[in-house]
Amino acid sequence: MNKLYYIVCDDKETNVFEGRFQGRTRGEALKFLKQSIGRKTLNGLVFTITEIPVPLIREIVAEILAGGDGNVTVASNIVPLTRPEPEASPGRYDAFADAAEPEPTPAEVKPTKAKASKPAKKVGNPGHGDEQWSQVKAYWTECRSVKQTADHFGLSPNTLKTRMRREGWNQ
Repeated sequence: MNKLYYIVCDDKETNVFEGRFQGRTRGEALKFLKQSIGRKTLNGLVFTITEIPVPLIREIVAEILAGGDGNVTVASNIVPLTRPEPEASPGRYDAFADAAEPEPTPAEVKPTKAKASKPAKKVGNPGHGDEQWSQVKAYWTECRSVKQTADHFGLSPNTLKTRMRREGWNQ
């Protein structure tokens, strides 16, 4: 089924092409645009290829015709251009409902503000208690081997190095 595409192409502030194309795919419309302006690529150009649905075109035409003399009859399958009214939110009507204060709608609920201050620096390492780190530090000061200390306590050498650098164990 062929679709109707509306194509606009600009080069800086100059309109290079503006028109319609009827074809099966957007790719065909793109090829048509390249052929129409005589270029192999569209580099440096600003363009848009918009599909115009046929039901929308019928709706627009019916709306225009209905606003005219009034002699034209509108097709029965055309839906008018109006927004549906929002449905009322369901309420609770039973013995336990709070009649004094209705529930706020999502639009009335104010978003909570995020914390403006920075979080406090964490003490220790999650998953390892501070007492274990004091044992790790004592062991490292005796042997002075990152690999041996990491193996002894089941830690990653990089975790141990990070802790050493953060707390200044080498000083």
